[in-house]
Amino acid sequence: MTPMSQQRQLLGILLLVLAMALFSFKDALVKMMDGHYSPVVVMWAQMGFATLLFAPVITVKYGPRSLWPQNPFLQIMRAISVITGIGMFYWSISLIPLAEATAITFVAPLVTTSLSPLMLGEKIGLRRWIAVLVGFGGILIVLRPEFSGDRLGYLIAFGAGIMIGVFYTFNRLLAGKAPPLVNQTYSSVIGVLLLTPFIFSVWVPLRPDDIILVLGFCAIAALGQTCLFTSFLHGEASILAPLTLSQIVFATLFGYLFFNNFPDTTSVVGIIIVIASAIYIAIRETRVR
Repeated sequence: MTPMSQQRQLLGILLLVLAMALFSFKDALVKMMDGHYSPVVVMWAQMGFATLLFAPVITVKYGPRSLWPQNPFLQIMRAISVITGIGMFYWSISLIPLAEATAITFVAPLVTTSLSPLMLGEKIGLRRWIAVLVGFGGILIVLRPEFSGDRLGYLIAFGAGIMIGVFYTFNRLLAGKAPPLVNQTYSSVIGVLLLTPFIFSVWVPLRPDDIILVLGFCAIAALGQTCLFTSFLHGEASILAPLTLSQIVFATLFGYLFFNNFPDTTSVVGIIIVIASAIYIAIRETRVR
């Protein structure tokens, strides 16, 4: 790896870790709303805010033609994959415990690593495979799923993990086709169009006390998505995807800061394993060869 590619890979890793921190903070804000709003409404608001914020910017910066994607089919497939993944996840937690559903969806990095040679032409080494599996094992230690509940819920959660992994792969596949901000806008616009028909059946009035939380949630979500898209522009999906496991670390941090929830000893061991696997991947893949 040349010094230039080393720097690009490291930048991609740093941006992805920042995105994971922002996503965890966003989730903490949603948790503060006490489940008052449907997940469909939350996703629609997030993507609608990003559309209103970024569409005028890319129109001025890149011209009106930039609003139409060069790869509309792939852009639509990416939007469908993330919406389906999140939707299936929320469906699964209505059938099985949240911790167990979350554990199963962390199959996403394994899916991305598996798809990278087929869809992206990236080479996957044995050590990187081992690092991914070790990180996934750490997640299971943290969440300790007992698999007691409706079997359908586990199948749905597994499907959610697969779709999220596909979404990560599409991020890398489309990263060089347009500037990151343009790609972000495509995903948001398509998401709004796909979700709007479902809004009317789940809409509830906005509580005055939630206005700041909702605005903060939308802004942080938009920034996090921009960091995520930009990270895949600089780094290989098969390298970056395992580092999404770092989100559990930030989720633990914000859980302690905002809700005074701290993991027990077993969970701490799992988190250390996740951090160790992520550090190994970062050091191994960014060093000069």
